[in-house]
Amino acid sequence: MSERPLGVSVLGVLWIFIACIWVVAAILGVSVLAGLGFPGLGAIAGVILFCIAIVDLLLGIGCFRGWGIVWTVGVLMMVINIIFGLMTLFSAWIFGVLSIIVSAIILWYFFQPQVKKYFGKA
Repeated sequence: MSERPLGVSVLGVLWIFIACIWVVAAILGVSVLAGLGFPGLGAIAGVILFCIAIVDLLLGIGCFRGWGIVWTVGVLMMVINIIFGLMTLFSAWIFGVLSIIVSAIILWYFFQPQVKKYFGKA
């Protein structure tokens, strides 16, 4: 395995941080929806958000370990983010634009030779 590029380390830290945010969102979502009288919906939302947190946590850890699956899932997630960003353009355009720009930069970065080599995709 080649030396880990700095950008991969940054993405790893960001994914772990985002996983923590998803856990907080899951807990708050369950609490708020249960408080509004929708405990079942809160539980469903909490489970979904917690699953997203686990995926992000694994992606973050995988960045530091050089897991090849991280490259594949990361590319897939960025494509999905771009699609959602395009859909968001019609309602909250600034968030859609930011989502598209950030996801496109990360997607471009994933296809850089040193990154593909680190994840065993070159």
